[in-house]
Amino acid sequence: MTMGKTTQPLMMPAEETIAWLESKCIRYELCDTPVPVSVSKVSCGLPSEIGDYMIEEYHDLPGSAVRLHPVMDVPATGDSMIEADIEEDDMLRLELGAIPSDGDIVMAGIDGRFLAKVFFTDDKQRKWLLPRNKHYKPILLTADSDVRISGVVRHVTKKIARQSYSECMAILSRAEARRNQESDVFGRLEQAVREGSHLFWAASAWAVAYCVLRDCCGYDGSMKEFDQRALHLHLPPTFRYECSAGTVQRTISNHPYMRLHIDKWRENGASVREIVLKEFLVRYLL
Repeated sequence: MTMGKTTQPLMMPAEETIAWLESKCIRYELCDTPVPVSVSKVSCGLPSEIGDYMIEEYHDLPGSAVRLHPVMDVPATGDSMIEADIEEDDMLRLELGAIPSDGDIVMAGIDGRFLAKVFFTDDKQRKWLLPRNKHYKPILLTADSDVRISGVVRHVTKKIARQSYSECMAILSRAEARRNQESDVFGRLEQAVREGSHLFWAASAWAVAYCVLRDCCGYDGSMKEFDQRALHLHLPPTFRYECSAGTVQRTISNHPYMRLHIDKWRENGASVREIVLKEFLVRYLL
């Protein structure tokens, strides 16, 4: 059995990428400043021991991203900041030594333990560390608290998991099922148009067919896609009103009731011929 060749993706060299960006006037910055990544995690849940900072690796960032203070990437753990969209293993870019403003997310050391929380000063000038999860309590910073703000979180990088083989196959299977379903629907539409060609009064009648497929057959393709599929149906040589590009969209734009479900057309001004064609197609397709 002869196997077809597998085409490898073309990778654009760095120089070509930069030239393309400049030709399109797209602003870019080179990642040329090393930023350390901590091997320890900062807690977004209950306080946890972080121990001494340990640098696991370095990421290169644009110099403008580093600001005036040193920057470190720290992985998050826990769930106390989930309402701020910070989840387990997200990477927090921490600006070390930055002075926080109210509402900033900070990394704070409390009695030798480190937490990521929202820094806030209330109307009584009390300082708080606030969670973004209703199941956790705010932490009041008192004179007795051994608290040190290590820095301000300036950016969160989400962890993107590699999709499994089964997940990828499921996507392909759903797409294949949809293609098969659409082929069946358009095959039945072709037969319906052949049987009911005398009910088509103009190319705009294809908008009725599109709406029937949309509301009764689960078709979720675009109007442009429908135009293309309808144009390639095998219809009798005597059929006069072929669908052309843009026909459906123009027709629906000029007839607002067509944006409603077809069951509401009669009471919203549809013509008799539109109702007749609609009911014929519904009976034939279903």
